[in-house]
Amino acid sequence: MYATARDWAKFGQLYLQDGVWNGERLLPEGWVKYSATETSYSDGKYAAHFWLDHQDKTFPQDAFMDVGFEGQYVTVVPSKNLVIVRLGCTPKDNFNHSALVRGVVAAVK
Repeated sequence: MYATARDWAKFGQLYLQDGVWNGERLLPEGWVKYSATETSYSDGKYAAHFWLDHQDKTFPQDAFMDVGFEGQYVTVVPSKNLVIVRLGCTPKDNFNHSALVRGVVAAVK
């Protein structure tokens, strides 16, 4: 899907706010929790509708993310009240998403 960085940030913000936008519930109660909770047999890699990084213990363990083509990410970190959008065209082997998130989290403490 084509969208601007601002639009992707709004999408992440909707999930950060538990599906509520401008005081109106847009997603069913419990949907965000369900969609961001690790699924059985995923080995810490994915939830119902998002990706996770529970294997890297230095990565925020409550974070969940959408992963797009060649390095596009929308990462939600509830414990830091943070949405990180990264749009780019970088093959997976040339970009370290975990390092980016750790750096942003450290910068906004």
